[in-house]
Amino acid sequence: MDKVIEAFKALSIAAVSDAMDRLGIHGACVGIAPVQYGYQMVGRAYTVQYLPVSLEKGTVGDYIDEVKAGEVVVLDNAGRLDCTVWGDILTSVSHINGIAGTVIHGVCRDVKCSLELKYPIFSRGKFMRTGKDRVDAVAFQVPVSLGDVQVRPGDIVYGSDDGVLVIPQEKEAEILAVAQMIEEKEEGIRAEVLKGTPLKEAREKYGYHQLQTKTV
Repeated sequence: MDKVIEAFKALSIAAVSDAMDRLGIHGACVGIAPVQYGYQMVGRAYTVQYLPVSLEKGTVGDYIDEVKAGEVVVLDNAGRLDCTVWGDILTSVSHINGIAGTVIHGVCRDVKCSLELKYPIFSRGKFMRTGKDRVDAVAFQVPVSLGDVQVRPGDIVYGSDDGVLVIPQEKEAEILAVAQMIEEKEEGIRAEVLKGTPLKEAREKYGYHQLQTKTV
């Protein structure tokens, strides 16, 4: 068991995002949303880079057997909306193998399968047209991008109803500690309010307005 992953699962994505703001670390993936609400996805990235198809047509999905249980598949298709790089077969294999979820800088299809299996997918949208003979998977376990966020193999990817965050591996312990502090203080504010303390007073007590203040 990855204790760091389990610790992040216990935190809200909002607290982690606030911690990254405080530390001056950009990791919020704009424009990538859950296909279905109600699921949390936290795991280390397995990355795949796609390019437009060359004269020698390649493959779009045979890599899936190399992805370990608990990892998150991160697919960089340059944000393309005209062809997919993920469908029902990949969803089925991933579900069987215990993969944590999939994030796509691009689109997916066969959404019905992912909904039935309750498999978390985060993407820029949905579209029915195949990527076969349109794009090739050209590199694996290399740095890729989710918009303006870089993702490297082993970085932590956190997805929820609020979107997707990428947590750099070398900063994960620092981010975790700050996020735990922020969530503890916000829980304190909620407890004070439930006791009848005015919100302004509870926020001042726990330093709410300084929680996201940059430390760098």
